[in-house]
Amino acid sequence: MICLVTDFLSLPDADRTTDGLPAFSKPSMKTFIAVPIFVLASGIQHDCHKYLAGLKKYTVPQRFWFQWVVCPHYTSECLIYVAIAMIAAPEGQILNKTILAGLGFVASNLAVTADSTRKWYIEKFGIEKVAGRWRMVPFVY
Repeated sequence: MICLVTDFLSLPDADRTTDGLPAFSKPSMKTFIAVPIFVLASGIQHDCHKYLAGLKKYTVPQRFWFQWVVCPHYTSECLIYVAIAMIAAPEGQILNKTILAGLGFVASNLAVTADSTRKWYIEKFGIEKVAGRWRMVPFVY
């Protein structure tokens, strides 16, 4: 917090509006797309984690997103990275390539874990409990 206040106070006058607040550029189209994705994905991820934390031990999740995807919180995590990659993209680019590299690493790790989770559900509860559910990304995996 102190760093933010110090940074704010050290802004040159040219970077301030007439009322003394920092000047910001107008939001881009990327911002109008990425911010709702980020907020929605964060909300879904929070909802999934809250639901999982309240489940009886060794139970197959059944609520909303879990009806279609074994690990919807992983899907949400990847969408959060996509939104960050959009916001952090340099001018003239849609996505930030460095953030995309991070997404690739995270997505591959989560995909392996989602597959293991699905196999564990099948072993413990039977194939019928996860039949028709995608592991992590609907219509893809």
